[in-house]
Amino acid sequence: MKRWIPLVVAMVTAAGFGAVAYALASGDIGKTGDWRNGAMRFIGFAGAIGLFGGYVVTARLTRGARVTRGGFTLTYPKIVPRPETYRELTTLTVADVAGKLRDVGYEPAIEGCDGTGSPRGALDATTPLAGCNVAIVDPGVAGWVRLELPVPREEQRRGLGLVEMWSKRGESTEELALFVIRSLDALVGDVHAAREDSRTSPDAASLVTASLGERAAQRRR
Repeated sequence: MKRWIPLVVAMVTAAGFGAVAYALASGDIGKTGDWRNGAMRFIGFAGAIGLFGGYVVTARLTRGARVTRGGFTLTYPKIVPRPETYRELTTLTVADVAGKLRDVGYEPAIEGCDGTGSPRGALDATTPLAGCNVAIVDPGVAGWVRLELPVPREEQRRGLGLVEMWSKRGESTEELALFVIRSLDALVGDVHAAREDSRTSPDAASLVTASLGERAAQRRR
């Protein structure tokens, strides 16, 4: 249905614009040179504007802003509880990643994420980092970042995860993705990453994020 709505609206707006133009210029129809300089050219032009404008505006409203996808594949050691004292272990959570991002200037919200990469609502901040599938959203970023860290099987030494970038415009989403990788490396250690379309082996996170400054630079409100 969403595919047909813009077409229907475009036809209606084209007819409407054409009707208004006809009412304004009908007295000049039939004069020499109509298709080049006269009334018919004016009516046709108005109808074309209605057709194009109705389609573009309705398509944006019904389908939303265009989103492009990119990402990084990750490898990482098993994420296990870390000792705080000789009696106490602490489990890393998604809130720890959010805290690292706040330190560099973001205002992240962590949401649950479905299998297609779309945010689906608020998530408990105590959700363990190991096994998470979350969307990281920031009001100054034109898009969102998906972080998925499956728990490795027992026979695996390292996990294989991903950082997806769902970007609406600009470079702010990619910068957030790189800061997520840097934050994860600071928390877990020995994280490696590579772009999804790369045929080379993953590089250390410190190399992949070497272009970053100390604080976020691409946030837009």
